[in-house]
This record gives sequence, C-alpha cells and structure tokens, in this order.
Amino acid sequence: MLAHATAHRNPGGWRLGIAFVVALAAAFSVAAEASDAALRGQLAQAGDWLRQNPPDGTNATARRERMAVLQAAGDRLTALDYRDYARSWATNALLADRLEAQHPVLGYLRDALAAAADDIRRTRVREGLAVWFLYNMGYVFKTPCACFGIDLDGRGLERLAPDLDFLLASHEHGDHVHEPLVLAMLAQGKPVVTRWFPGSLLVNQCTHLVFGEIQVRIEIGDHHYEQPRQRDNMLMFEVDCGPAAGHAVVYHSGDNSQIKKIRSARRVDLFIPHVSVGLPIADAIRKMDPGMTFVSHVMELGHSPLPPHAWRWRYDYAFETIRDIPERKAAVLTWGERWLVPGTSVQR
Repeated sequence: MLAHATAHRNPGGWRLGIAFVVALAAAFSVAAEASDAALRGQLAQAGDWLRQNPPDGTNATARRERMAVLQAAGDRLTALDYRDYARSWATNALLADRLEAQHPVLGYLRDALAAAADDIRRTRVREGLAVWFLYNMGYVFKTPCACFGIDLDGRGLERLAPDLDFLLASHEHGDHVHEPLVLAMLAQGKPVVTRWFPGSLLVNQCTHLVFGEIQVRIEIGDHHYEQPRQRDNMLMFEVDCGPAAGHAVVYHSGDNSQIKKIRSARRVDLFIPHVSVGLPIADAIRKMDPGMTFVSHVMELGHSPLPPHAWRWRYDYAFETIRDIPERKAAVLTWGERWLVPGTSVQR
C-alpha cells in the first residue's frame, strides 16, 4: 500500500504513465492505418480480378474466394455507419468523403460505382444486351438502342441521368431508389415508373408499357405475402429489350416473396430475385427456367449482419441458396460488375 501511495504522489510517474498511454494509442493508430491500407490493396486486387472474370459457369469457386475479401471489409462496417453515410450524400459531402476514407469498404463501393458509371457511358453495344450490377437490387441494362435502370441506389448515381432513357423502381424503400437520380430524370423529361413518387408514372396494377422498342410488362408482387398489409405492394418487371437486343428478356422481381406471383410470358434470359425475402430461390429458378439468375439484395450495408434483424445477407449465404442449381444458370455478382448476355458484342 505504501509503494502504491508513493507512486500516486510522484508527478514523474504520472507523466510516464500518460506518455505510455499516448504512445500505445499512437501505435494502435499506426497499426490500424497499416491494416486499412493492406485491406484497401486486397480489395483493389479482388475487385479488378472479379471485373475481369465475370461468371462463366466454371469460376464460381475462384470468384467466391475473392468475394471473401469484400465480405471481410463489409463486416467491419456497422449498419449505423452506412446509414450515416447514406444520409450525408445530400446534406454533408465532406462527411461522406471522410467516411469513405475511414472505411475501406465504402471507398471500394465509391470506386466501383464510379467505374461502372464510366463503363456504362463509354460502352457501345453493337448487338445484344449488356448488364451492370451496381448495388443491392440496382442494375443498368444497355442495348444498341436504349439504356435503362431498375432499382438504382448509391452515392452520385444521379450522374447516370443523361445516359438512361427510362428508370424503373420496384418500391419505395431507400435501398431501391436514389431520389437525386429520380429528380434528375424527371427534370430532363425522362420516364420514371414508381408506385409513389410525385411526377413519376404511377403504377399500382398490372400493366404494359412501351419505351421505344422496349416493352415492359408489370405485375404486382408481395413484399411479405404472409402479412396482409405487405401484399400487393411490389412492382415486378418483365422487360423485352427489343429486336436490337435479340429480344433478350429480363425479369426483375424486386423484393417479392410470393413464388405464385412470378411468371413469365416468354423465355427469360436473366432473372433477378431477392436472395432471402421468403421466395424459395431454387424453386423460383426452376419455375422460371432462365438462362441466368443473379441472386441479389446481397451485402446491403444499411442492414445489420447481427441478430435480431440480421438482414445483411452474406455472399456465402447467397451461394448456398443456389448450390443445387447448375453453375451456368445462377451466379452472384459484386458491385460494379458487368455481364453480357450470350451473343452480345460490345465496344469501348
């Protein structure tokens, strides 16, 4: 006790203790920065490889190994961090920049979206259909004659307004719509189809729309069919991309959970369902029998990966939902990737 009391009366001891704590904190900071730098390098390498090696029916294992790097980076980000980030897009650009610098996964997402937007603008489709996956359920489709998006959300995606001919949104949840993009499209007099947005083409029942040579058949799905208030609240899009695209058909079911409501009037080239909203993925794929399926709503960072609402679905989970489906017919994409419908020819 005497030695303990003496130490507390020794100013030099206090100064040494404080200096030690400061040095330790600095060491931890340097280690964290080094760890973040290493992770950014690993993310860049994984992303480059994934973009150069889209799903081809043989490379799922190799792709899954690279996705583990993205998963590890995403696991370090809380849902609250992402929500702060998303809120800052329109109100505090400096905060958004800082969060991208602070969290490697956000910097990676920023770069992936920017690179995809540039690729969309520069890519000329000679024939067929080119597809870009941006984030969550958001896709851009480009034919020799048209370019359109479905469920686009992400910082800065309003930059796509000059490139898109029309925009479709399945429902009003924030991870399926980017309001600045909607407003930019409407300001340019371009069609936007939603259930709710003022000034858009409002659709709440089955209908058929035509945009140039592209035909869009809309059916109404259920976000959660077991809950009466969550029924008939989802736009599902079957898009015939027109003769210049070889009449390639995309079926995007949004967050629909009811397998009885998905049906196609023609052969589907690309089916895009939610990975885990109640829709039995393998059964839905067998029912639709598409050329390819991209299970989506994976790694949506605004959801928590932890109970009780662990709705940030992991890449491994997505692969498990399609394990009984031939690899050539189902795959998982990562942010910013491009995929070409078989027979498509492009030029940059």
